[in-house]
Amino acid sequence: MILPMKKLTLLVLDSQKKAALKTLRNFGAVHIEKEAASSDTLTELQNTYARVQQAEALITESQPKKAEKTKTGPLTLNRNDLLQAVDEILELKDQESNTRAAINKLTGDIEAYSSWGDFDPEDIRSFEENGIYLTMGELSEKSYAALPETVKTVRLVGGKKTVRFAIVSETADVPTDLPSDFTPLILPEMRLSAMKAEKERLQKRLPSFKARIGARTDLLAPLKAEAKKLAKEIEFETVHAGMEVIPLEEDTAAASGTDSSVTLAASGNTANAAAGNAEKEPIRLARLSGYILAEKQADFAGLAKANGWAFIADDPAEEDAVPTAMRHNRFVQLLTPLTDFLGTVPGYREPDISLWFLLFFGIFFAMIFGDAGYGGILVILSLIGIVKAKAKEQPAPLAMQMFLYLGVLTVIWGTATCNWFGISVEYIPAWLKNLSIPAISNATEATVRNANLMQFCFTLGLIQLTIGHLISIVRNIRSPQILGHIGSIAMLCGMYVVVLSLVVSRERYQINQPVLIAIGCGFALNFIFSNYQTGIGQSIVDSLKNIITMFLGVVNVFADIMSYIRLWAVGLAGSAISATVNQMAGPALGSFLIFLGVLLLFFGHGLNYIMNVLSVIVHGVRLNTLEFSNHVGLTWAGFKYEPFAE
Repeated sequence: MILPMKKLTLLVLDSQKKAALKTLRNFGAVHIEKEAASSDTLTELQNTYARVQQAEALITESQPKKAEKTKTGPLTLNRNDLLQAVDEILELKDQESNTRAAINKLTGDIEAYSSWGDFDPEDIRSFEENGIYLTMGELSEKSYAALPETVKTVRLVGGKKTVRFAIVSETADVPTDLPSDFTPLILPEMRLSAMKAEKERLQKRLPSFKARIGARTDLLAPLKAEAKKLAKEIEFETVHAGMEVIPLEEDTAAASGTDSSVTLAASGNTANAAAGNAEKEPIRLARLSGYILAEKQADFAGLAKANGWAFIADDPAEEDAVPTAMRHNRFVQLLTPLTDFLGTVPGYREPDISLWFLLFFGIFFAMIFGDAGYGGILVILSLIGIVKAKAKEQPAPLAMQMFLYLGVLTVIWGTATCNWFGISVEYIPAWLKNLSIPAISNATEATVRNANLMQFCFTLGLIQLTIGHLISIVRNIRSPQILGHIGSIAMLCGMYVVVLSLVVSRERYQINQPVLIAIGCGFALNFIFSNYQTGIGQSIVDSLKNIITMFLGVVNVFADIMSYIRLWAVGLAGSAISATVNQMAGPALGSFLIFLGVLLLFFGHGLNYIMNVLSVIVHGVRLNTLEFSNHVGLTWAGFKYEPFAE
């Protein structure tokens, strides 16, 4: 269930806001609305946090793949020493970057000057002491031949089309009448051989930086711990710096006890201090906004009274962005690992479909995996994880409990369909065949079995989508909108028969007059009442404004029911892959290549297992978060209730 919340506005003396925040954090039940905040302290903390994370990332990516385990205890450093180590890591990274940049520059220079040969630039510059200036450059053969006699040159080396030469002059000025294709040579800092030697030296030195960074794996644990501390400090300072400061006017009246949702609690000491300071400087209040669980309001009122705080607690307005806090029983709690992984949170005013999500997701998971053997593997792995946790006197991980639930359902479904690692039915023991359900068993003729499975998928879709509208009916029981949802259910039933007629059997499921009446009347009810707010007339006008969307809604109902056939199709594909793997490995298992056959079985079934997991994420989750949620009216637009806490 989604827990009711109260919107909270808290007022404290500006001089006491840091102490108030510490008390509030210890209380740990208020979800604070973060305001835009900036301060020197916050900037410094954020920079430090970024440096710590960068150092941790550098060590992690630089550490040897097979790092030797040391028997020394955990490294303990205070913040100053740890940040000094961070600076050393970042300095090594800067040196590595600078070395790479120097190597790249030398590579470019070597390529650019290699055609000029290994000359010493100091030899060229030494001519200037004797009043001789050499300007080196390149010209095409044709342009060089056309140089005027006034330009004295020394030809150095020439190619087929380019001539490299030096212009000899008594001044540093380059002649102005040179051809436009003249390319002067900028003298390098060192000779070519020296460049190559320096590049080789830097390349040999380059790996040492990564090695020295990777050798500091002893810093990883302290860095992770420090990052967590800094994250909490940043959160605290963000709230502290974002609190609005309100000057208290002299004629402000004090009031309390007039409204149960408005409480002004002031301790004697705080009131006296405020009165004493009023003559010296104006009183300043700091304001904080957030949300608190309704069940925690009384506890917060006692805390406010003890600390001399004023607060207002009221029901959230329609436009407020309220965080979602959820509480489930032990069974529904199994869904938490999946929703945390997906990051899906219902809005505060949306229905909680967790129970239905878990039930149908389990069925979808079992149908997509479709193999009792695969389910048995999941059950065994889950039990091992749970037993290991119990052996360490720790609670069983929710993820392991969820996998156990999914594994058991997969075993049940695989047993019902007589599917065990894709083994052909002829080789399955008779007692296992007897446990299967003939209508959907692999022992039944494929045509009949597939028709029954498809019908089961469509029936499952009808049931789930109908439940979605029943949830909406219960939530809007006092509104005529329920007639719109009844119309949607009628359309679902009519379209269900249409789908069965088109896909399963036209003879068994005929699109007759009652079916058309259900679709037509259902559409009419949905058209008239689905947008009902203040009156039928306005509801019809709103529907007319979206007339195209309303007509497409009929098509969407058909598509939503049809979408459930993916459960049969994906499960069938997985079974086919399992059978193919067995056929490929079978000949090897009966010969001297038995090892190769076993290897092929492990690889083939392992790959199929992974593909089934991906299929569950794509298809099993989609049917709940898209098709089902659309019929419930759930947009998953919420965000988690995250109280300001230690």
